[in-house]
Amino acid sequence: MKKMKNYIAVLLLAPVFVACNQKKVDELTAENQELSTQKQELSTELEAYMKTFNDIEANLKEIKEREENINLSTSDNVEYKEGDSKAAVVKDIQAINTLMAENRQKMDELQSKLNTNSAEFKRLVGNLNRRIKEKDEELVALKEDLENLNIEKEQLAKNVENLTYTVDTLSTIKSEQSEMIATQTQKIENQTEALNTAYVAIGTYKDLEEEKVVTKEGGLLGIGRTEKLKSDFNDKAFSKIDKTKVNSIPVFAKKIELVTSHPEGSYELSVNEEEEIEKLVILDPDKFWNSSKYLVVVVN
Repeated sequence: MKKMKNYIAVLLLAPVFVACNQKKVDELTAENQELSTQKQELSTELEAYMKTFNDIEANLKEIKEREENINLSTSDNVEYKEGDSKAAVVKDIQAINTLMAENRQKMDELQSKLNTNSAEFKRLVGNLNRRIKEKDEELVALKEDLENLNIEKEQLAKNVENLTYTVDTLSTIKSEQSEMIATQTQKIENQTEALNTAYVAIGTYKDLEEEKVVTKEGGLLGIGRTEKLKSDFNDKAFSKIDKTKVNSIPVFAKKIELVTSHPEGSYELSVNEEEEIEKLVILDPDKFWNSSKYLVVVVN
């Protein structure tokens, strides 16, 4: 009869624990899903940014080719013809200006919809920064050569200005995006950890009562009273575990009683040769922790 009363008391208390803990799980799950969606949107936007960066890199490659044409036209080993060679050099310089203008437009577009970042983004930023520094050095040398030939000095100065603008813009993007991604990633990690955390308290009834974890209620004149988790239990009395990694809880007792609600069939008790319960083995983690993320075990 006592066991039947205990069973009925557990059934009456179970919905309270289920509703309370399920609400917390649902809230954390919804927030984690929202953050995951935001992270997916960031990844989608990053793909568009990567394409723009690749276009800029292609422009820099063409600029390099045209610089080589200019160097060839102005080389001491090539006869300089006032008509043909100068016209070719001017044409290449104009093409370089056009490409740099395209780079500026693309960078303006990137900055106007600045929302995301990734490892690929960091790699591209670093690569473009290196390429732009190389271009600065190459354009300085080219400027000296063209000054000697008195060819389009203002055009070359404009190229250097465009490259400086690109370096400053990329540096701003890198700083802002790194900070934003770090914040979002940390928030997702914190939410994931909270969802995967469970709490365990094991001990005799006396120990758990002193720790303000359990209490007794019901019965008549002290008879038939059942253990239950205190409504204002002491959080510090519990040990944290990762419920996705821990599948067994050591108990080492002749007899145990689960104070918190966990469905039958979601766990089993492992008994040794001395008929001592060595551990509680969790067979179905999702089902076991569904009603409550707290596990309280009274041992005898």
